[in-house]
Amino acid sequence: MSPDTIAAIVFAVLLGVFLIVKRKRLTLQRALFPIIYVVMYKTTWGVSLMEKIANRYPKLTKAFGDVGIVLGFLGMILITVELVWSSLKVFIGTSAPGIAPVLPIQADGIFFVPFSYWIISIFMLAVAHEFAHGVLSFAHRVPVKSSGFAFLCLILPIVPAAFVEPSEEILSRKSKRAKLAVFAAGPMANMVFAVLALGLFFAASPVLNSAYTPLGVEIVTVQDGSRAALAGLQSGDIITSVDGARVMNVKDMSSELANRNIGEVVSLKTQDESFSVVLNESKTLGISARPYSVPSSEFVNSYGDWSAPVVKWISGLLFWLFMLNLGIGLFNLLPLGPLDGGRMFQLVCVKFFKKKGLKIWSFVSFALAAMIIINIFLGFVR
Repeated sequence: MSPDTIAAIVFAVLLGVFLIVKRKRLTLQRALFPIIYVVMYKTTWGVSLMEKIANRYPKLTKAFGDVGIVLGFLGMILITVELVWSSLKVFIGTSAPGIAPVLPIQADGIFFVPFSYWIISIFMLAVAHEFAHGVLSFAHRVPVKSSGFAFLCLILPIVPAAFVEPSEEILSRKSKRAKLAVFAAGPMANMVFAVLALGLFFAASPVLNSAYTPLGVEIVTVQDGSRAALAGLQSGDIITSVDGARVMNVKDMSSELANRNIGEVVSLKTQDESFSVVLNESKTLGISARPYSVPSSEFVNSYGDWSAPVVKWISGLLFWLFMLNLGIGLFNLLPLGPLDGGRMFQLVCVKFFKKKGLKIWSFVSFALAAMIIINIFLGFVR
């Protein structure tokens, strides 16, 4: 049993115990109960710290909110255009669905993230997102009534989240600038978090490179009927050379294949044997692959057997913190319903189009929701 599987089981057991013990303090938001619903556990954790930061750095926090408004609308345009364009390509059959649930489950239609990375990243990005909402609420003199944890449930709790609960009554009386700053704060915090994680990832790269010695390219999956499958290559094979040229990573292998002609027979050597593959028009093998490396003996001798795996795990965590903060932060900027981008877009629509504004907002929300649902559905069935 893998460490990730053990971690998932332990988490599920602890979560079950927590929900049973705290059942009297739980509240439900019923969507399609008991199939789809949200379980909320309200506390006041972190509320005093949010208020303290807002009061101590009022100009800085408000500037953060103002920058968030500008970047928020830019991000909204970017993610909306990308969603519409990618959906058009999916509908006409020229591209695979670009939207998928982010879960620690390996299945068609799922954006897979290993459990340990998934649970830590989701928790950290949710806390950063909601904490920023709370700080900006206090900065604009909107009290936060509660904070806490939530779980999106599909029959059973699946996706953890966090929340803060500003006073909607007081927030509704604030200026549009204040409202927009509060709404944009969460995605803005995720963008900042993503940049920090990416910077730390690159800073850790030299250590990771010294900790591991590259030996080739590992095949993760082989498409049925592909040139690789016809040649006999299988998942788990380690490709070490292409026509005698050593390959240390996926980029090396792609470059070697790009230099060959369509229909040319290419010799691929693995750690165990050689395979002959005929290149197709796209000069691809029909595989997904990743770099294959082993701990450096010099690094292990200097720092211990545990050192290389720890460096690799931390680098992986930083990568997923970047990916998930960026992806989920941008997704939250979609002008869709209750998302942060949806609330921002609603304010703009009402400001410029008055009574027709809500109709425009509803139409855009419905259209985008339909695109998302169709993308997810096609991801499962294709």
